[in-house]
Amino acid sequence: MRKRNTTIAIRCTDEESRHIHELAERHGLKLNDFVIRCALGKKIVVANGVDEIVRQQKAIGRNLNQIATLANMDRLTAVNFQPLLDEHTKVTELIGQLLREVK
Repeated sequence: MRKRNTTIAIRCTDEESRHIHELAERHGLKLNDFVIRCALGKKIVVANGVDEIVRQQKAIGRNLNQIATLANMDRLTAVNFQPLLDEHTKVTELIGQLLREVK
């Protein structure tokens, strides 16, 4: 883990300070992280709602696993749900790609 142990102080107007704080908040970052990313030219991306999508995708995966378990125990006669499982896998991979690009 990185240890940030150096302080850089800058002066700005009240208006500039408010604007910088608003931008950091809008991007969902702490002021420190926002300023460092800007100064180092890193891309800042706002991806609202991704956490909810990931949560729902995990719930769907758990449900598919429960169905598969019941089918393997012969407690459930299931129609071929392999296409659904394949689609779930594709969507999960796309979400993973998106999250890697956002970070």
